[in-house]
Formats: sequence, C-alpha cells, structure tokens
Amino acid sequence: MMAFFDFLSSQDTLFVLLILLLVLMLLSFILVMFSKTTEGKISKLLGLSEKNKILTFLGLGMGGILIALQALIASGQTKAMEDAVLKTEQGQRQERLKNAIEHLGHDSDSVRLGGAYELFHLAQDTEDEDLRQTILDILCAHIRWTTGETEYREKHKAKPSEEIQNLLTLLFVQKHDAFGGLHVNLEESWLNGVDLNKASLEKAVLTGAYIKESRMQKADLHEARMQGADLHDARMQGADLRDAQMQGADLHDAWMQGADLRDAQMQGARLNGTQMQGARLNGTQMQGARLNGTQMQGVTSNLNNGEGTGATIGEVSDLSGIIFEGGLNQEELDSIVEDLPDEQSTELRRRLKPHVDEPASNELPKNSGAITGAYTEEEAEQWFDEYE
Repeated sequence: MMAFFDFLSSQDTLFVLLILLLVLMLLSFILVMFSKTTEGKISKLLGLSEKNKILTFLGLGMGGILIALQALIASGQTKAMEDAVLKTEQGQRQERLKNAIEHLGHDSDSVRLGGAYELFHLAQDTEDEDLRQTILDILCAHIRWTTGETEYREKHKAKPSEEIQNLLTLLFVQKHDAFGGLHVNLEESWLNGVDLNKASLEKAVLTGAYIKESRMQKADLHEARMQGADLHDARMQGADLRDAQMQGADLHDAWMQGADLRDAQMQGARLNGTQMQGARLNGTQMQGARLNGTQMQGVTSNLNNGEGTGATIGEVSDLSGIIFEGGLNQEELDSIVEDLPDEQSTELRRRLKPHVDEPASNELPKNSGAITGAYTEEEAEQWFDEYE
C-alpha cells in the first residue's frame, strides 16, 4: 500500500487536476439541469444550442475522466505489486547470500564447496553486476584465506585440495557468463599444481601468488598482474599473456612455447631454463631478466604471424621486438616495484637501476646465456605431445 501511495504522490498533479475537472463538470451538469442562466452560459462556451447535447457532452467528459482516474489508480496498483515482488526477490537473494556464506565457513570441505556452488548459482540468477562482483569477491577471498593458512600450505605443497581445485574450475575454467568482465583478485594465493588449462583470468590479480608446476596451457591471462609470482615449472604453452605484468616473477623452467607475450612486462623476471620457443615477443620488456638457459629458438616479433610454435619451426629467432636493456625512466621503475614486497622491491630496484635513462636495446646482453636460433620439427613434436 505504501508503494501505491508513493506512486500517487508522484502523480499528484495529474490526479488532482482530474478530480477538479470531474467536480467542475459534475457541477456544470447539475446546474444545466436546473438553471436556465447556467445553461445559456455553457451553451455559448461549448457552442452547443440544445440542452440534451450539452448534457451528453458533459456526461461523456465525466465518463472519460473516470476512465482516466481508473487507469491511473490501476497503474499505481501495478507499480505497488512490482515493488512488492522486487522487495521479495531482494529478500530471497539476501537470504540465499546469507545461507551460502554460512556454508562457506563450515568445517566440512563438502559443505564449504556446496556453499560456493550456492553463491555461483545466485550469481547466475541475477543481472545485478554489483551483486555478482560481491559474490566473486567473497569466493576469491575464500580461496586466498584458505590457501593462506600455514596448515594448508604444508599439506598441499605441490597440489591443491579437491575443494580449491573444484572451486577454481567452477569459477575460471568452466564456460559461463556469471563472472565475465569482473575483477578477479587471487593475490598471494597458494595455487601450486593447479589445473587452469584454458582458464579465463583476463586482468586477474595474481601478484605474489604461488603457482609453480601449474597447468595453464591456452589460459587467457591478458593484462594479468603476476608481479613477484612463483611460476616455476608452470605449463603455459599457447597462453595469452599480452600486456601481462610479470616483473620480478620466478619463471625458471616454465613452459611457454607459442605463448603470446606481446607487450608483456617481464623486467627482472627469473627466466633461467624457460622454454619460449615460437613465442610472440613483440614489445616485450626484459630489462634485468635472468636469461641463462632461456630457450628462445624461433621467437618471433612478427605481429602478423598467428600460427604459434608450428609456424616458426626452422625459423631463426627474431629478437628485434624485445627490449633487453635500457628504455626505463625513474617513474617507470617506481611503478614496477610498487606492488612487490619490500625485499623483492629492493632487489628488483637494484637490478633495474642500471637501465634507467639509458637508450633501449634489442640486443641480447653479452654472456646472457640465452639460447637462440632455430628448432626442429622433432623438437616441436615433443613439445606438442607434452602440451596435449
């Protein structure tokens, strides 16, 4: 009822005008019935000479006003019902959210996972983007909190718990639109050994995360933030890492054949033994990176080459698009280290300081230890088999 009166108050001008007009026409009708003087005046006003025609006109006018008032009231009732339904739906969503969060904090793994699924289905059922972002924030916070526990890290050093793997698969691997385009924050999460093959993690925050020995082949990590992350021995073949921020990350022995690393920020990254054969590295910045044993055979800076590793079999490495030295200013250096822990920040700042205010160079540093040139079809077959 309150919603109904609220509606009326918003339409009060029209409502009052219709009532006044109805009263005026009713009085006119009565006066015409019993007063010759009034009949004459209204006859001149309306241009109607016969009394019956005047009364008919006034009667039709009052009928029209009554229909308009009825429509206005019905509209108010409809709006009140819609508001009531909306409030009911909001109440149901709040109740579902409350119950799911309670389940997410349960001692039982299965109950917690059930709570996560409840939240996921709530996100699917709503078009409210703010609510969907809230749900994703809750689930990401649950992952960060759970994997941040010392007991969890001791128990799951190399492989995630079933609960965490299932939750990651639900959120980022399965194809759905529940969280598309929303902000993902898995900062400093313990994700060693996770399976994120073909995951959607565009613009995800993975700063300082532990992701070594993970499977991230063909994952969408476009513009992901992975500064200082531990990606040792991670499988990232064919991953989309365009514009990714991996400053100071540990990528030694990682598998990145055919990855798209255009404009990636890899300053000061540890790339010892990293396999980058056939990767696309146009605009990639590697100032201060450790390159001993980095396998860069067939690396391409050709923006038109979209065939990945297979297209560069037998091709000599093209390093012309990679910045190995120089090309930094002090402001950029400050920005690079700002998201890293103090110890990492200090070390990375020390290693990148020689590149500040120096001209950019696309030449491999002397004695870098990086391996360039071409690779064979047999070598590629081996990588493809491992990838599949």
